[in-house]
Amino acid sequence: MFLIRTAFWLTLVILLLPTNAEEQRQVYGTAEAAVKDMRTFCTRNPEVCAKSRDAFHVFSQKAQFGAQMLMGFVTETASDASSETTDAGDARRFPTFFEKDSQNTLTTDDVQPGWFGPSSKSGV
Repeated sequence: MFLIRTAFWLTLVILLLPTNAEEQRQVYGTAEAAVKDMRTFCTRNPEVCAKSRDAFHVFSQKAQFGAQMLMGFVTETASDASSETTDAGDARRFPTFFEKDSQNTLTTDDVQPGWFGPSSKSGV
């Protein structure tokens, strides 16, 4: 599979390469125009750049908060695993917010199955 992917990408690159000097000049000219356009984008569209900066700021704040949550989870799990053990002596695997208290409301009649199927006495 690796060889097929490699062959595909090499074929694509070869197809995009220019075949003579004139095409090479066109490719370079197009690349230079694209870079120049990207450099002057914010001077031509200041509102878009300002909104993009704000969106990136919000994104980075969310990423930092998510990383802090993950580090808190890992730290709590690691500290619980090293300090507290269950009745079996195994280290706790999950932080306290995953624990649920059992209500133990089932009776022995609730646990018994309600139907057993046909009896073997019927000869079937």
